[in-house]
Amino acid sequence: MYKLSYDPSEYWHERGKFYKKNFHYDDNKRLQEQFLIDYLNGITGSFKSVLELGCGFGRITKLLLTKYDNITEYLAIDISPHQIENAKIYLSSINLSNKVKLDFMVSDIQSLNLDKKYDLVLLSEVLLHILPTEIDSIIKKLITLSKKNIINIDWYDDHPPRKHAPHNFIHQYETIYKKHTEPSTTTIKRIPIKRKKFLGTIDTKQSIFHVVL
Repeated sequence: MYKLSYDPSEYWHERGKFYKKNFHYDDNKRLQEQFLIDYLNGITGSFKSVLELGCGFGRITKLLLTKYDNITEYLAIDISPHQIENAKIYLSSINLSNKVKLDFMVSDIQSLNLDKKYDLVLLSEVLLHILPTEIDSIIKKLITLSKKNIINIDWYDDHPPRKHAPHNFIHQYETIYKKHTEPSTTTIKRIPIKRKKFLGTIDTKQSIFHVVL
């Protein structure tokens, strides 16, 4: 059960001030990025326009813009104005092709109002912070913003712990996506982000969820 004291907007506006400074790039983040790139390589021809929600300081934004020259339009959005400013600085070092239009916006997902759809709607470690009472409406919003692909990377475990941080939630993404899309024309995949090593397994407790509309 989540604590009523957790207010996503309030929490991330405050945490956004220090997120970049306190960020720790570890094996889990490296594996997450490897899995995402490997997966996107399989669908690279199906997206030119990208909408990234919860872009933070631009870690995933930079990854995609440096890996895929098929991208012509990229809109990076975050609820925190501090994160957006950090993203602009972080991404200023990359040489973008003249054909790439990169824009930034400060907004939460709930109040986001865009007059177009994107080939790929992407969220990394965002939906796990959405309140259970709001996840259905957020998923419905994502569907309206996508022409074809929705990818979210989030915490998922078949056996979630009894106790967890008050701002982290496990949602039944596949079930929710199915509820709000046409099952006969929609494909939903889940790819656990884990890899065997010589002396064990790196298990990030995250999965890539890919919806093809």
